[in-house]
Amino acid sequence: MLRSPATKAKPTRQRGVKIDHVWMLSYECAGIAQAGGLGEAVAGLARTLSSDYGLRVTVLLPSHGRHSDPRLKEAYGLREETRFIGQGSRLGVNRVSYRFLSGVETGVHNNVHFVLVKGLDAPTSHWLNNPVLYDHDLTFEKMALFARTVKLYSEYLLSMQRQTELPDLVHAHDWHMVPAGVALKQHLRDRGSPIPLVFTVHLLSHITLPWHYGSEDWCGIKDLPHRVRLSQKRTRTLNSRQLWEGQCGNSLERFGSYEADYVTSVSETYLTHDVLSYFGNVIKGKSGHVYNGCDWNYGSIESAVLTEQQAVTVGPQPAVGSVNRWDLRRVLLTSAIAQRSGPEGGDNFTGFSADTANSRVGKSVEPFDSDGPLVLMTGRLSPQKGADLLLDAVPIVTKAVPSAKFLLFLLPSNDQVQMKAITAEASSYPDNVRIILAKNRPIYMMSHLSADAYAMPSRSEPFGISALEAMATGNPVVGSDIGGIRETVADLTTHNEAGTGILFPVEDTKALADSLISLLLVMQIDEQTQRGDLDSIDLSGRIPIKLVAEMVGRNPRLGTTIRESCKYRVDQNFRWKNAGRMALDRYEATMNLATRPSSLAKSIREIAMPGLE
Repeated sequence: MLRSPATKAKPTRQRGVKIDHVWMLSYECAGIAQAGGLGEAVAGLARTLSSDYGLRVTVLLPSHGRHSDPRLKEAYGLREETRFIGQGSRLGVNRVSYRFLSGVETGVHNNVHFVLVKGLDAPTSHWLNNPVLYDHDLTFEKMALFARTVKLYSEYLLSMQRQTELPDLVHAHDWHMVPAGVALKQHLRDRGSPIPLVFTVHLLSHITLPWHYGSEDWCGIKDLPHRVRLSQKRTRTLNSRQLWEGQCGNSLERFGSYEADYVTSVSETYLTHDVLSYFGNVIKGKSGHVYNGCDWNYGSIESAVLTEQQAVTVGPQPAVGSVNRWDLRRVLLTSAIAQRSGPEGGDNFTGFSADTANSRVGKSVEPFDSDGPLVLMTGRLSPQKGADLLLDAVPIVTKAVPSAKFLLFLLPSNDQVQMKAITAEASSYPDNVRIILAKNRPIYMMSHLSADAYAMPSRSEPFGISALEAMATGNPVVGSDIGGIRETVADLTTHNEAGTGILFPVEDTKALADSLISLLLVMQIDEQTQRGDLDSIDLSGRIPIKLVAEMVGRNPRLGTTIRESCKYRVDQNFRWKNAGRMALDRYEATMNLATRPSSLAKSIREIAMPGLE
């Protein structure tokens, strides 16, 4: 993500429990390997906690084979921890023993420490070093081998008298990290060095697995008795298997919610509605939300985009800062999108199968014949994100705004049926719709600067970093009134000119279309007003949302006002620095709730904390 070049005073940490070192366990991390917002969230939070708040943060994740990339190796200063070898065997349900041999590479990037878990022999490398992130069996094998290795790595650090490299707190991100987080917490507790565990739900998966998967035979969790917090006023001694099967019904995430000292999610709405209803009372009194953030800087992005276009375009070019948004949009739609030939730009989106990746290599995008108001959508190609709903709205929108264009950047899934259905439906609108099945960085950023409105028709959205990216580049968001979207987007109909978009009922295609039409016409009126077209005000009568029509009637430059409100809202409320402050508050609450918190980095110091009832 782009950061503002401006130098700001480093925020001070509040008084409270001292936390010096955090281990973040994650399956993804932007810059190394990611398939969506999870990787962006982990990278952003780790960076701000380290750079802005002075914590030592270590991110541990499967290498996904990225440790072999020479560019990454140099950028992160990766070095093999040659004295550490994680070895053992996993016992399958078939009673067959599977040997594993694993290692780690360590490095530092942007003040954040990294530990990449890799395979050292062929069978282990087949799983841990595979560049594909999500492909059922592969994912669960990586999770298990990662859990076993992290547990062994902690023991290695203890045995080598390197306690300063162990954390004060472990932060497990999403369901993939529940086995590793619990196994690590259990092991260090057994070694007399207990640490608290924070579990963040980024998106509920509702995954259920038999106890054998989490057990010592496979992921490394021992079936030991321990006190389990059942509610704010009840604890009970249970074995791990009893908890997994009886209390949690084989739910991996519920198991994590019981074993964690604190549970967070990425928005208050998602936490109190979705997460609480799934986990139950166990998280009451030990949960809170931590927003994601966005450090995109409009000026930096604009400069980079215009410089890129000057480099690839023949002929005289206007100076940076002198190009209108609609001029940039015309270049994007009528020529620049044809430049895309692959997912360039070093984003390391390695999350899908080889077949999926090969299906999009070399595919070109045909430019539009003409310019027009642009609706942008980005995200994973999944039912959750609602690309099908946006395509259903296209004929309604184009009936009111015939020149409207829709540009969808979709990261493909392994669901070939869904991919074919979406692309087939998009092909029904050759004059209005283009889909790019990749994330070409230069064109992606240019699209954000050029768009008139951003569509987010999600069926479920815990947070939605893409809404922040849209607003940071001045794009009002038309989003489902659900989850984190209702907390990030300020609805025009209630916030007036401080609004940053329009919220509509989930899966209401007509309301989605009316909201898009309203914003596209607002932007057209603004554009034509700036051009000196005195007939632009006539468009206001075609705006379906009457309150918006009244607003633009009073202020023909409403589009510019909204775009500035978008940037201001992100800058004031949703920078990663804000998220870091929230995370620190949750960490301090965790330390206060933990039964026996202690610092492994300072083993001689014990912090007295109130125990649970």
